[in-house]
Amino acid sequence: METLLLDLSKKEFYWNYIKRAAHALKTGELVAFPTETVYGLGAHLNDAKAIERIYEVKGRPEDKKLTLMVADREDVKKYVKCISSTATKLMDFFWPGPLAIIFPTNDDTDISIRLPDNEIARTLIRTAEIAVATTSANVSGHPASVNAQQVLKELGGNINIILDGGSTRFQSPSTMVKPGDGIVKIIRQGIISETAIWSCLNKE
Repeated sequence: METLLLDLSKKEFYWNYIKRAAHALKTGELVAFPTETVYGLGAHLNDAKAIERIYEVKGRPEDKKLTLMVADREDVKKYVKCISSTATKLMDFFWPGPLAIIFPTNDDTDISIRLPDNEIARTLIRTAEIAVATTSANVSGHPASVNAQQVLKELGGNINIILDGGSTRFQSPSTMVKPGDGIVKIIRQGIISETAIWSCLNKE
């Protein structure tokens, strides 16, 4: 498989490249793209074969769930059963940004959702008009990719498109939390510290 590396710094091609990548996601292909943290690897959430391919190309354990990335905060309501006051406070303070929040779903499971603070990522998802499941664009166990060339080295030949948006801002993974009744469990420590989480929640 040939992996297309599309350079978004070429402004005359920007929208064509975004549309091409969005169409690829819609049709079950895998697309890597920048966020403010690290490069993400996306697939159509409701395309079982595309999701299976993400796990295959990364060598990702099947028990590790993917994160749903959304373009707008209002999109969260489409996928979750309820939004607690704790989750709302975290969303108000950290979104858009490098915080993934785990919400309960209508089928009594849960789902991790993130609203990235990166215009390329949000524009791609908005243009695709689908639910985009994501993970970091690297082989499982390897360091996360913070530029397109690292993604190409890690996953080239196994994914369809890489959107090159330059180096990521934070160059560190997002933090993932699971809000409960008055508590928050840190699932993955990332760029947002536990201290920052509790500082947010303790504000009046």
